[in-house]
Amino acid sequence: MANSAETVVAASVADAVDLDPKEDDEHDSKEAVLLRYFLQEWELVKSLLDRIVAGGGVSSPTDVRKIRSIYQEQGQLLEPYLERIITPLMSIVRSKAMQLRDSSDEALEVIKPLCIIIYSLVTVCGYKSVVRFFPHQVSDLELAVDLLEMCHRTTSATSLRQESTGEMETKCVVLLWLYILVLIPFDIVSVDTSAVNIDNMCGSEPSPLVMRILEISKDYLSSAGPMRRMAGLLLARLLTRPDMTIAFSRFVYMLYHLY
Repeated sequence: MANSAETVVAASVADAVDLDPKEDDEHDSKEAVLLRYFLQEWELVKSLLDRIVAGGGVSSPTDVRKIRSIYQEQGQLLEPYLERIITPLMSIVRSKAMQLRDSSDEALEVIKPLCIIIYSLVTVCGYKSVVRFFPHQVSDLELAVDLLEMCHRTTSATSLRQESTGEMETKCVVLLWLYILVLIPFDIVSVDTSAVNIDNMCGSEPSPLVMRILEISKDYLSSAGPMRRMAGLLLARLLTRPDMTIAFSRFVYMLYHLY
């Protein structure tokens, strides 16, 4: 009986060994075809990106989304090209965010379709792969909070349409941008230009900049969409900073009275 059982096991192992190389070959063949196709499509994507950069914005990301959909399950093919896609797009987002005080509506309408493209890459390749190429100058922290606040106050009348207006994607991208920016290696209060009375606060309250992040993120935690996850990522990173003890206590207090 023992010999019989061993024979069955040995046969099963042999079958598995025979099958694995075949499956691997099929997988490699499929990936090779996709890679060749992607290299052809990349020229089209690159030309689209060149037009976006030259024009300082994009009217519709439909073509890029269509190409992206082909690789929904093959994000690894896109990863070598992420920097070449994300860096110029986020550079435009950053420059337009600087114009918010002068022409907020116009700047936001340019930013939204760019963020649709960037967020589509997040869904394919994962946020960790994408945020590596976000700008991370210290001065961008207040800029990103201003942009998030502007998006938070703006609700499109066409938000119920099937086609995205870009509001959700923009909020998610900016939350991820802040997720990178709150890694600054010194106290956040030191870069908060609105903390004019910080000496009088005696450390009893979080800085105004931090409170703005907490208030907006708190609202997104109660949403059912991806903004909830992005807000959670941001808060987890922000509130575990050594200089956020008071902010953490304040946030717990806010949640206690909210729920």
